[in-house]
Amino acid sequence: MLKKKLWVVLLSVMSISLSAQSFEKALEQVKVGFVGGNYAVISDLFSESVDLTVLKTDGIYSKAQAKGVLKSFFENEKPKSFQLKHQGSSKDGTVYAIGLYESVRKSYRVYALFKSKDGIYTVVQLQIEEDL
Repeated sequence: MLKKKLWVVLLSVMSISLSAQSFEKALEQVKVGFVGGNYAVISDLFSESVDLTVLKTDGIYSKAQAKGVLKSFFENEKPKSFQLKHQGSSKDGTVYAIGLYESVRKSYRVYALFKSKDGIYTVVQLQIEEDL
């Protein structure tokens, strides 16, 4: 009986660890995408529909449409740097990250909301707004 309980605890800890690693991988992928202005790397994480705000463009887009909007943004705002400023989670299982994207012309606040399904994190909301 004790062995069984120990296995349950061990498997639970491993499951939590793998889930955290998945978020860390997704977050690193977002950072790499913004640092390099690589819309494809970021859009690979998009869920099938994405609540997307990029400057004056705002709406719910399919993964393909959102990829196009992000591509257009990076074509106009070449990357200079990206810094992750904050990350956190909520009780409903969503996690978020806030960063500062600097293009060669302006600074932007980036907010990404992730949801996990079967331990795989996808971006369900992305906002890129001018930093004031």
